[in-house]
Amino acid sequence: MCIVREKRDLVFCIETLPSSVKDRTLSKFFAKNEEDCEKTPYYGTMPLVLSHISALEYWLSVRRGSRSFVRVSRARSLLSSVPSLSSEKVLGPWWLARPLHAIVAGQELRRPPSEFVCHVWSGPLPKGSVLDTQNGFCVCSPELCFLQMANSLSMVELIMLGFELCGTYDVSDGDVRECQPLTSVAKLSAFAEKMHGVNGRKNALAALKQVVGGSASPRETALCMCLCLPYRLGGYGFEKPELNHRIDIPSTLKSHVRQSYFVGDLCWPERRLDVEYDGSLHLDADRRASDEARRTVLETMGFTVVAVTRKQFNSVAATHAVAETLALHLGRRLRFRDPSFSQVRLRLRTKLFEGSRYGLPPMGNPLK
Repeated sequence: MCIVREKRDLVFCIETLPSSVKDRTLSKFFAKNEEDCEKTPYYGTMPLVLSHISALEYWLSVRRGSRSFVRVSRARSLLSSVPSLSSEKVLGPWWLARPLHAIVAGQELRRPPSEFVCHVWSGPLPKGSVLDTQNGFCVCSPELCFLQMANSLSMVELIMLGFELCGTYDVSDGDVRECQPLTSVAKLSAFAEKMHGVNGRKNALAALKQVVGGSASPRETALCMCLCLPYRLGGYGFEKPELNHRIDIPSTLKSHVRQSYFVGDLCWPERRLDVEYDGSLHLDADRRASDEARRTVLETMGFTVVAVTRKQFNSVAATHAVAETLALHLGRRLRFRDPSFSQVRLRLRTKLFEGSRYGLPPMGNPLK
């Protein structure tokens, strides 16, 4: 039996409680709406507000599963106390890399680097930019975190991060698993637009012009970036596709594939062009037959289907041949200049395939 008398007890016991009891317990200790959040006192010291790389690591580690957050309406009041290491040990995110990064209101509140990396935040904190995790600490929202990371990441890394935050894949354990997007390109852009005078805003807005939401894997992200980033960043400058676009199948053709729609990996619907990435190392007979039936139906519908295999994408020359094919169907001419383009293209591919993730602790490379 788990007896909960204080907030710290709840942290130790919550995972052992049945869901119905858990919900009732949470309702006693945590606010259920924004108005209550302003009134609910915190036990002991004010909770720390995870930011920057710690907030990013938190968000990328909790993408799967069900979690609820409360928007903090008066977030600046949380920054007025020194982050507490003792409360962090009891209530904090134990799985995150140390030292933790947090935001504070002024220089006088900064702690020794061995305990926390404190960032003085003097910019605005709009409603919803700080979220209460209901586990004894708060965290900057994905939108605010993206803006903070814009100061430390390269443009290519920032674009890649935008794809991941707005995508449907989780790679926190080294494997690619499906999950819900943490945010959207529209939300990230709207947030950055209103954060006038904040460092990183210009870089964030520039990066978001290149981000496409809905990517289902790191490889889809990499392929889209290689094809669509401007020449100066190492891409071929194609117009952005729709990722994992639904293509409804006419009733007259459904019997050929026994499904009502396809999902196009990289799709230009108006151009009737579909690029399919196949990451399988070996295709069995059933899979080949299914792909052929899919291609036949799409071509009957007027689509051009371009397949890109893992082996092709791993080759610079083969990827370039794919780009030349797409240029014909998209009505574009490739106008890059060599050797400068080849050099920056190589740097882009190296960054996309090296497996490093924004300065986070190393893990398995899902792009291999």
